Amino acid sequence: MFKDITIKEKSQGQRLDKFLAEVLTGKTRSQIQKLVKSGQVLVNGRPAKVHRFLKTGEVISFVENGQEQGISKKTDAPFPYQPTDLPTYQPKILHETLDFLVLEKPAGLLVHATDKGETDTLVDWLKDKYPEIENVGEENYRAGIIHRLDKDVSGVMVAAKTNPAFFHLKEQFKERKVKKEYLALVYGKIGKPEGEITLPIGRGKSGQFVAHPRFGEDKYQDADKFAKTEYKVLEYIKDYTFLSVKILTGRTHQIRAHLSAIGHPILGDAIYRPKKNFL
Repeated sequence: MFKDITIKEKSQGQRLDKFLAEVLTGKTRSQIQKLVKSGQVLVNGRPAKVHRFLKTGEVISFVENGQEQGISKKTDAPFPYQPTDLPTYQPKILHETLDFLVLEKPAGLLVHATDKGETDTLVDWLKDKYPEIENVGEENYRAGIIHRLDKDVSGVMVAAKTNPAFFHLKEQFKERKVKKEYLALVYGKIGKPEGEITLPIGRGKSGQFVAHPRFGEDKYQDADKFAKTEYKVLEYIKDYTFLSVKILTGRTHQIRAHLSAIGHPILGDAIYRPKKNFL
């Protein structure tokens, strides 16, 4: 028998399994995840994903006696990774130890699922190759992932295979002992051979992350966050500029928003578009 619960505003943005852990107090998080994976939890009448983030007004339906319904042993394993037909979407392991691995994430591969519940992500690939990694880290939907790259960005990533390694590496990133460099090809010719961008970043009216080049200090929105990006021109290629970029803060879409704000968006970026060239 299914029981329905309508999500209230206070639960907006909460992950499904965490929400159910508060509702189904007699079940462990692992048992709840098995219920979800076995199809005994619905959101708006459709099977849900463990990693789904809830929205106000959604209706959660679940089997109250789900444990007695019986759960197939098949659901003990993480979601199977479904490789894409494009070989360029396959991660490549560059270095591996008993505690961590270094891999190359190709452009086009999402690091972890969003509220849409994608199952063809880097995390799914890791869970399929290393089942034990599902329990590594603070949030199992990230499975050992310490940092991330945007879907359309290729680059080197580090994933922990054990919890001691996860917390050690997390501290290294937090203390900025890990040096990261990005390469970007942008529209237009940047006049200065090198420079820095310190525009604050926040969400615009559309919800998109934007930098605010025309705001004075008194006009920054409360939710805006300080961001600092350094760049150096490596080469001019016709009407484009090839850059080396370093970020001293880790804001979402920081490089994309900053370069777009100064009038030089990254080539092929369909979201961030320039309004004026500020260099």
